[in-house]
Order: sequence, then structure tokens, then C-alpha cells
Amino acid sequence: MHAIAWWDKKYKEPIYLVTNVKNARQACRWYKKRFSIETFFSDQKSRGFHLHKSHLCDPDRLFRLMMAACLAYIWIIFLGVLDHKEKWIPIIHRKDRCDLSLFQLGLRLLSYFLNEEKSIPILKLEPL
Repeated sequence: MHAIAWWDKKYKEPIYLVTNVKNARQACRWYKKRFSIETFFSDQKSRGFHLHKSHLCDPDRLFRLMMAACLAYIWIIFLGVLDHKEKWIPIIHRKDRCDLSLFQLGLRLLSYFLNEEKSIPILKLEPL
């Protein structure tokens, strides 16, 4: 275990880290990535697919569930990006500002299409 007191110009107070990473600079680089990593995990668990409620113990079954969830995650993110591109946000969220992640926008857009019995948009790829 290593303890790091990290002073960055952006912060008034130091950030204290406890890590198993031996190189302090590398530990700080990993720490900076935590928000995107934690967002993904929360989307897979409590704010999205609720995978934590599956109670699967068999590694093979858990692997298959995670693979399906990751593919679905990519699709939901695509819907969130499409939501921005097509300016559909006011249909599913506030008109004055948007404070949802692409994942949350995608989930809401999918729910809207399903509840309103509308066609779910797909991406049409051009042949090579």
C-alpha cells in the first residue's frame, strides 16, 4: 500500500490517495480516469441495467450476462448520441438544459419509442 498526497494547481486542498500502484504519477493518472470508469459501473449497476441484482455466481453465466450488457450499453450510448444529433432531448427531458449522461438519454429515448410504439432508429451503414 502507498499513500499519496497530491497537490494539483486546480485544487485548493491536496487529494489523498491510498493505492497499490507503486508509481505515484501513474496512480494519479489512474485517479483522473475514475469518473468515466465509475460512470460505466453505475450504468451497469444501480443507474441502468441493475446487474447487481442478478445474483449470478457461475462465472460463465456472469460472463455472458456482462457481454450482453456491454453490447446493450454501446447501443444505448448510440441512442443517446442520436438523441443529441437529432435534437430530440426536449421530447424526453428538460427543454432549458440537459443534465443527463448519454446513457440516461439513450435509455429514456428507447423507453419513449417503446411506449409511443414508434420505430426505433437504426444506423444505416454504407457499403464499402
